[in-house]
Parts: sequence; structure tokens; C-alpha cells
Amino acid sequence: MTAEDWEAAFHGIELPETAQLDSGVIISNVAGFLEKSLAILRGGNQRVTEPVEWRLQKLLDIVNNTNGVKE
Repeated sequence: MTAEDWEAAFHGIELPETAQLDSGVIISNVAGFLEKSLAILRGGNQRVTEPVEWRLQKLLDIVNNTNGVKE
């Protein structure tokens, strides 16, 4: 997915302030994390694309589960 695809996926949904993606992986500022992650993807550095997308997908899954969205 592109940065624009990820941005569209998160558009209009309520974000929590914090989120735990995995054991020991806690985001304390979800809005800031999302903004920085999208900037990284826009930068086009393929070396970091995969882990950034993994984290974004985990966050999207958490937000959707919290908001009762079926996948």
C-alpha cells in the first residue's frame, strides 16, 4: 500500500491516544505515530517500508476491533 492508501484507511476513524501493538510495543501518541509513519512511507525508503506497514496494519486492526468494525 502507498502512504495515500494508508492515509485513506485511517481517514475519519476515531484514534485512541495510546495503543499496544504487541508485547512491549506501546504507542503513547497514536496521532503523532500515524503522521510520522506516513511521512516515512512518503520518503520511499524501501528498507523501512515493511516494518512501518506492519505497525500501521496492527494499529488499524486494533482501532477497527475497538470500534467494532468487521474485517
